Amino acid sequence: MRAIGWAGVVLVAGTMGLSTSAVRAADPAYETDPTYAKAEATNREWTLTLGGYVMGQPTWSGSDEYEFGFKPIISVTRADRLSRFSSFNDNPSIALWDTGVFEAGVVGKFDWSRDSSSARALWGLNDVDYAFEVGGYAQWFPADWLRLRGELRYGFGGFDGVVADIALDAIHFSPELWGATFSAGPRMTLASSGYIDAYYGITPYESLNATALGNPLAPYQAGGGIYSVGFGGQVLKRFTENITGSVFAEYKYLMDAAADSPLVVQNGDRNQFQAGVSLSYTFFLGFE
Repeated sequence: MRAIGWAGVVLVAGTMGLSTSAVRAADPAYETDPTYAKAEATNREWTLTLGGYVMGQPTWSGSDEYEFGFKPIISVTRADRLSRFSSFNDNPSIALWDTGVFEAGVVGKFDWSRDSSSARALWGLNDVDYAFEVGGYAQWFPADWLRLRGELRYGFGGFDGVVADIALDAIHFSPELWGATFSAGPRMTLASSGYIDAYYGITPYESLNATALGNPLAPYQAGGGIYSVGFGGQVLKRFTENITGSVFAEYKYLMDAAADSPLVVQNGDRNQFQAGVSLSYTFFLGFE
């Protein structure tokens, strides 16, 4: 049974706000299905959505122990796009091309550092610095109830490499069940050796240092490839035109080089979980 650590709150990178936040009751998209990608543009007013996720998450990537974390919601968008579906996994992005069915633009992510003194399983390893990821994204709604999204990002700082996320979500708006929006689907992440080796590789020096500290880990050089596969889902409820909440859960199965690392085999678990709740508030700014 996994222990839930109480070490404290871990701040992680800001993500895209819940684009499925409330729209005005007069909007036809609100009265039907608020997740429709082709919702009619009825209000071009700018909005600001602020909030956060509180979740149980691994203490470090690959860990078998868990702690509470916080993830902020920050989103600036027009009111006619508030009905657009988004997932907990979506990173902050700005659309440069949007046809209503297909969308593409720029995306970014911030990765917090890993302190080797924060967990016994990491003793002897080098710290991993903060990292920034920038790149592009594209998403396609082949149907009103289905979204395919991909992100390709280059990271620098704590690691130097490329990360790609792919997610497919089936979406269902249920007026019978409190007007909630249900969504779920598979996920996959691919990464270059620069990313995976930064978090799962072990240099000969680190191996000697860790062994001397009672944490025997063999040297290991991690390559690139499929980093993880998994499945996730969320239930989102719009309480008012301003207030939105959700419950979500994600499962990630580490693959190949990450799963074979002695850090995971000896001190962690390739099965990774996170689950929690969110609450956000949308401000209508009064200008277009």
